[in-house]
Formats: sequence, structure tokens, C-alpha cells
Amino acid sequence: MQGNRKLEREGEAPAERRLADRQECGSAGASPSRIMALRACLCFLASVFCLLSTAPGCAKQHSTLPPPPAAQPNPAPRVASDAATRVQTLDRLADSFARLSNQLPGGSEDEHRALMSQAFAQLQEILPMLDGPSPGAEFRQQMQVISDAQAELATGPKDLSPEPTIDTGLRAARDVLANIARSAFYERGDLTPRFDQLSAKLNELDTVRGPLHQVEVGEAVATLSQIITKMSHILGQRLSEQNSATQSASPPATQATGR
Repeated sequence: MQGNRKLEREGEAPAERRLADRQECGSAGASPSRIMALRACLCFLASVFCLLSTAPGCAKQHSTLPPPPAAQPNPAPRVASDAATRVQTLDRLADSFARLSNQLPGGSEDEHRALMSQAFAQLQEILPMLDGPSPGAEFRQQMQVISDAQAELATGPKDLSPEPTIDTGLRAARDVLANIARSAFYERGDLTPRFDQLSAKLNELDTVRGPLHQVEVGEAVATLSQIITKMSHILGQRLSEQNSATQSASPPATQATGR
């Protein structure tokens, strides 16, 4: 009767088939012990990667250099705060600039270039004296344009025409003087015709080239010199009037009498 018992119950797979299914499920799914082994392996690999990333010779993931310093605006030129010293220095510089303007346009293009380089260098001393010890941001920007023009004429390639550089520097100087006139010399209407003459000369620079351009530049610098000299004289007059008013306001010295 046992021999006649069916080896396979109804709805039950054979033993070989159940074993094959168990092996297939084991290969598809992950047992807890296998998961723990994988985690340990990943932790080991992460530790090795961290060690390699900090070892000498390995590529850096982040820069160790300090951040670059923040850009600073153009520094303000040093100007004497004492009015008397400022006026005396300005008179001397204005006189030197007037003598330089008389040498323009020069005998050649190289001499013209050198003279204009000197003119822009002197303007970098004169204009801060006229503006005073507390220049604004716009003034510093225009002074940087003049400084760049001077450097380009002094050290730039000689095979390039100096005319665009000279024109740009002269217009920057005109703008600086016009701003100074509006803020500190607004009551002096006699400066207006000179500024009109200077602007007309600067406009003519766009229409001429070569030797004619050099002549126009010389006349423009001469007009600049006249404006600077006029402003310098006005500052000197103001200082004299201020000193006179101060002396008049001070009480007279008393003399002791021997009674």
C-alpha cells in the first residue's frame, strides 16, 4: 500500500523542483548576512577613498589658497590741507605747466609725445591741488584716465598713433576742471569763455591728423594752462582776503603803561 502511495501530493511540486526554486530565489534576493557584508565592504571603500584624497600628490578637491583681496578704489592723492601751502604749491605748478605749454607742439612726433606725457604727469599734481583734500569717486576715475594716458605715451609702442590717447586724456582733464569750476568757482563767470574755447579745440581734434593735430593739441593745452592759472590766482585772492578778515576781527594788542 505504501508502494502505491503517490510520491507527489496534489498541488505540491516535486522535491527537485522545490530545490531549484529555492536556489533561484536565493540568487535573486539578498539575505541579511549578505546585506551586512555589502555594507561593511562599502564602509571600507569609503575609508580608503578618504585616505587617498588627503594623501600627498593626490588632486585637491578644494583650494587651500586664501581668497583674493577685495578690489580697492583708486587711492585719493595726497593734498596739503593747509590752505597757504596748497596755494603756494599750486602757483609753482601752474607756472611750470604754462612753460611746458609754450614748448608744444614740439619739433617731431616723438618730442610731441614726450611733451604730452610730461603735461599729463603735471596735471596729476595740479588737479588734486585745485580740487582739494577730499576728492570724490568721479574725480578719481577721471584722474585714472589721465594717468593711463601718461603711462601709454611714456611706455607704449611707438608705432601706434598717440592721437587717440592724447585726445582722451585732454577730455578727461577738461571734465575735471569743469567739475571743479561748477563746485568751487561757480561765481566766476569769466571762466566760462575759456571753457567754451577749450571745448571747441577738443572738438577740432576729431577732424585733423598729423602735424595739424599736434598744433591743435598745443592750443588746447595752452587754454588748459590759462584756466589753471586763473583758478590758482582766484584761490590766492581768497586766501589773502581770508587772512585780512581774520586780522581785522582779532582785538588790538594792549600796551602796558608805566604809571
